[in-house]
Amino acid sequence: MNNLAIATNAAEGMSALIVDLADMSCFEVAARELTDDGCWIVSDKVDLLKEEVGLRIDGFDKLLHGSVIAYGDNEAQISFAVNKPVLEDKRREIRRPVWITAIVCGKTNPVSMKCRIVDASRSGCRLEGEHLTRLPDNIDISIPGLDLPVAGRIVWHKNGQAGVQLSWPFATETVPQPNELIQKLREEKATPKPKPVRKKKISAFGA
Repeated sequence: MNNLAIATNAAEGMSALIVDLADMSCFEVAARELTDDGCWIVSDKVDLLKEEVGLRIDGFDKLLHGSVIAYGDNEAQISFAVNKPVLEDKRREIRRPVWITAIVCGKTNPVSMKCRIVDASRSGCRLEGEHLTRLPDNIDISIPGLDLPVAGRIVWHKNGQAGVQLSWPFATETVPQPNELIQKLREEKATPKPKPVRKKKISAFGA
């Protein structure tokens, strides 16, 4: 077991977000036994995950690209050994109907608007909303629960809808470096949790 696995075991898991690339849903998990090959995630929602996922470790600004290879009791095993889809595979991807409110903004100008994602797959989605033609081709999409924007390129417009090719913010390295995670774990353990402030009760007589 390497230092990274030992560190994450000692902390009983790290806070993380998991995003399902098939339908762009996102929720909080605890990541444990994190190694260069994969990890386990813990949540009562893991049975909702399809296959390909992005894991956002708290404190790191990229997604770790992975796939679900096993399910347990409120937990799932994630492998970071993921084959990149070829063009032919992308054409066969299942588009799943979804209803996600998103904020979309242009990369090169200040245009920003709220719209809906009405279907999604691993490599693309379809937006629906007013004035989508005002957006530039290159955009950032912010979805609920994920604090990282997903880059996209609009490839068509029609009847108040737009088709978008997605570029997920995956890390170039497999996992964050062990020394970075160990330092973060130490900082989290050393930071005292704030005590709740008791509110002073005020009576109707001002006392």
